[in-house]
Amino acid sequence: MTKKRIYISGPISGHDMEERRVAFKKVQLWLEAQDWEVFNPMENGLPAEANTHQHMHRDLAELTNEERPYDAIYMMKRWTHSAGCKLEFDVATAIGMDVYFEDSNSMIKFT
Repeated sequence: MTKKRIYISGPISGHDMEERRVAFKKVQLWLEAQDWEVFNPMENGLPAEANTHQHMHRDLAELTNEERPYDAIYMMKRWTHSAGCKLEFDVATAIGMDVYFEDSNSMIKFT
């Protein structure tokens, strides 16, 4: 049986990058422990000097991957303060993905 796939969405731009890496990794490890296959945008393969636009292109291409589609998106705390996260939420809901919201290391589902 194939694992369900989930995409992590959380605010990145304008924040301390090391703090964001740690926060995203923590969520990734927690989701993997819940038996998800996880995409962590902090590990999207782009170099550290890539700009926000390059990251959004790469991440949206991954989010909308037709060959290996995602089942769900996981919205980290404060996602509503990020234009990129809002876009990812809109795309995910438009293509029918389940949406989970971070709430003290539990998952609240919205479909």
